Amino acid sequence: MTSARARVSAFWDAHINAWLAGGDPLPSSLLRWFKGYKGVGEGEPTLDGFPEPFHGDLLGQVREPRMVVLGLNPGKFHDRFQARDSLFAEEIRKEGSYSSWATTFPYDRDPWIAHMGINKYYRDRLRFTRNWLEDPAADHRDLLIFEFYPWHSTKIQGEMKPPTKIIDEFVWQPIAELPVQQVFAFGRPWDNLAQTILPQTDKLGLGGRPYGSQKVSRAVRIYELPSGKQLVVEWHSGGAGPPSAEETAVLRKEFA
Repeated sequence: MTSARARVSAFWDAHINAWLAGGDPLPSSLLRWFKGYKGVGEGEPTLDGFPEPFHGDLLGQVREPRMVVLGLNPGKFHDRFQARDSLFAEEIRKEGSYSSWATTFPYDRDPWIAHMGINKYYRDRLRFTRNWLEDPAADHRDLLIFEFYPWHSTKIQGEMKPPTKIIDEFVWQPIAELPVQQVFAFGRPWDNLAQTILPQTDKLGLGGRPYGSQKVSRAVRIYELPSGKQLVVEWHSGGAGPPSAEETAVLRKEFA
């Protein structure tokens, strides 16, 4: 039986290779997914760039991921990097597949850094990975990022409600096969989204039970994924990134 990870990897590799070859085939599943986000203004999604459903070693070919983080979508479209004739498109062609390319930490190396500077989003999540695993040597091969919605938009601005069945097939099922118990998502929008699709099992910090955080605005919500794993959603006033090393250590005690 084909694993969910292999199935999802093969699906996206075929789709993105076809897109790079000049087509824009949106099978019914992807069309429903694409229409599941009603982005307005700067939140309007685009098909001008290739979709980016995950980053990291999904198949564990180099190293089995030890941390899974969810993103809402891959962010603003940059034609220099994500169009059919872009730098990253050429890299994918040379690698032979999106899945292979996604293991090369493209947003934390040149040419991205040379043209765009340090990617704070990626670096913050790598820092969190090291803090949570208590392993300062952890690197991009330990971190796997799934996007809830794989198409680019400048902002998240509008209702995001992709079909539950598609999220299960493309996100929850491959995550179920990974050797992690907690999956993390950062930012208040994730809590609004999680409430509509998952059962909540605990509330920590602001609006919930105290757990030792020194930041009064910090909120942590825990949801149960279909596999029984936990989705941990965290946010705090003034930022949508992961907590500091000190706050991460406090949170870890809740899962010891």
